[in-house]
Formats: sequence, structure tokens, C-alpha cells
Amino acid sequence: MPLDPNLVYGTMVGSWIAHLAIPVAVLIAVQQIGPDNWKLWFILGCVGLSLVWQAMWLTVLQTSSCEGIKNVKGIAIGSIVAAAITACMTLIPVYIEPMRLIVSQLLISHKTLLTPAVAHVNDALIDSGNKIFSASIQQNNPEPTAPAQYGGAAITPDEYETQTAQEIAYGTSYWAAFAGAYGIGIGSLFAATCV
Repeated sequence: MPLDPNLVYGTMVGSWIAHLAIPVAVLIAVQQIGPDNWKLWFILGCVGLSLVWQAMWLTVLQTSSCEGIKNVKGIAIGSIVAAAITACMTLIPVYIEPMRLIVSQLLISHKTLLTPAVAHVNDALIDSGNKIFSASIQQNNPEPTAPAQYGGAAITPDEYETQTAQEIAYGTSYWAAFAGAYGIGIGSLFAATCV
């Protein structure tokens, strides 16, 4: 029985959705454990869950096309290839900041890590701008207005580390989602063989 393309597309979409959630779940788990080299554990966790997920769906594809599990080696090779794709796509946002910021800045605002002197100047400029803006609003509209928002673009090193972890999770979700879909597509070439 030939491989059903609708089933392949359906599993690709399912894998895409699952791989959106995998990095966020792994980051939460890794933060609970709190290892020093959390990026390594994050990557290993994403790849490990991806391997299990891909193997499960590639088994479903083989069962459908071969009327049962006939080629475990094909499923294993397909799963390993799919997990390798996920590993490559996971490394991109973890280690290449612009590639993760492209995605993460759609969801959260990136704040920079500044030296204390530059952070003080930055906060003073924002404070002055807020005061001028508030004075301008009060001249044109004597009604009471909401208080101006304070707080500069600079953050502490601990806040920056937390922000980086969130950005990595969001960026990896995007990149891993496509890896999950491609993994099923390419892995199905191996897994759908019945011999």
C-alpha cells in the first residue's frame, strides 16, 4: 500500500505544532533543575523529545503504508535523520543571536545589557523625555493623564540572562517547528519502506 500523502501532511502539521511546544517545555524543565550549562541540556532535551516524537509518528506512517511495522531499521534511520535536522535547527537560535531575535522580538522587547555608567545616562535620558512628554500632554490636555512609564532599556545581568533564556525558547520554537515538519517529510522516505 502506498504512503498516504494526506497522512504525511497531517503528521507534518502535528509535528510542527508539537515542536513549537517542545522548546518551551524543555526550558521550563531545565530551569527547574538549574544546571550551570543549561544551554547544552536545553539542546539535548529538545533533540531527545524530538527523536521520540518523530519515531512515534514515523511508526504511524509505516503502520499505515505497510499494514504493520515491517522495517524497524527504516523507522530508526528516519527518526535519527529527523532528530539531526532538529539539532541543527535548534543550534541556530541558541548560538546566533540575530536569528533568535528575529522571532523573539515579535513576542517580547529585547533590552540591552549596559555598563552602569551608560545605563545611568540612558535612564536619565528616558526620565527627561518622559517629563517633557508629560508636560506637553498637560499643556494640550488639562485633564489628568496616566503617569508616564519609567524604566530604561538597560537591565541587570541576571535579568539579561532570564531574557536570553526566554528569547532562546521563543526562537527555538520557531526554528524547531520547521525542523519537526521537515523531519517527518524526510524521515518518511526511510520509514515508509516496508522491506
